[in-house]
Amino acid sequence: MLKEKTGIGPGLFFMVLYVSLFGYGVIHAPRVAAEYIGPNGYWGFILAFILSFPVMAGIAWLGRRFPNCSVIEYLPRLFGGFFGKILGFLLLVAILVLMIRTSRIFSGGVNIFFLRRTPAWASAAFFLLVSLYIARQGIEGITRLAAFVFPLTFVLSFLAILFSMEYMELDNIRPVFFFESGLAVAAGTANLFYPFMVLLTVLLINPYLTRKEKSFPVMAGATTLASFLILLTIVSGIGNYGAEGILRYSFPVFELSRKAQLPFVL
Repeated sequence: MLKEKTGIGPGLFFMVLYVSLFGYGVIHAPRVAAEYIGPNGYWGFILAFILSFPVMAGIAWLGRRFPNCSVIEYLPRLFGGFFGKILGFLLLVAILVLMIRTSRIFSGGVNIFFLRRTPAWASAAFFLLVSLYIARQGIEGITRLAAFVFPLTFVLSFLAILFSMEYMELDNIRPVFFFESGLAVAAGTANLFYPFMVLLTVLLINPYLTRKEKSFPVMAGATTLASFLILLTIVSGIGNYGAEGILRYSFPVFELSRKAQLPFVL
């Protein structure tokens, strides 16, 4: 049983989840949508968003059933000692891989747009070390950082997406309801589900929530807001560059930010 005195209210939980999901999901979403589905690749993300609700419901149910236990503690109760420990280990490995992939993505963007002469491994190591340092401070450090980052990311990203839509062409996102094959939609939906892998981290946060009955509404609200902005980014990216044109860019989101021409941003 956890004896941590620190608690996270619904507001802080909302900000932590929004910042994590949006930051991880927005970078490659336009490219993935265009690559697997085409001009109307946004449908893949919409379907992935719908599929995330059963996942959130399951996470909220586990949080209510085991209110003061970490996921590592209650997995052996659900699946037995051996399989529960294996699943707990796999969960920790998945979260570690998520952190490493996130560090690699952001370091790649920084190397291309800001620090071109810096070795990629140095940037990746820096981001990973910063992540580990923040995680070492515990839940208080993570929530303080999220509370600081949330208003900045929301306002700047919304303005960048809004201004970039000035140059989009509607023909680039048509036809809306025509799909080459159901297999392409399924593949696009599966690959566009990657932003919602961040929901796994909620399993570690659940014991610290002060109002666990609010966990599902807060998760749904944060996921909906982040998904709405990611969806707008996909539509704007494909609308500006076309499904084939956007594949030329490794980081189309940064290109959209340049096109928005926000001063002092990029």
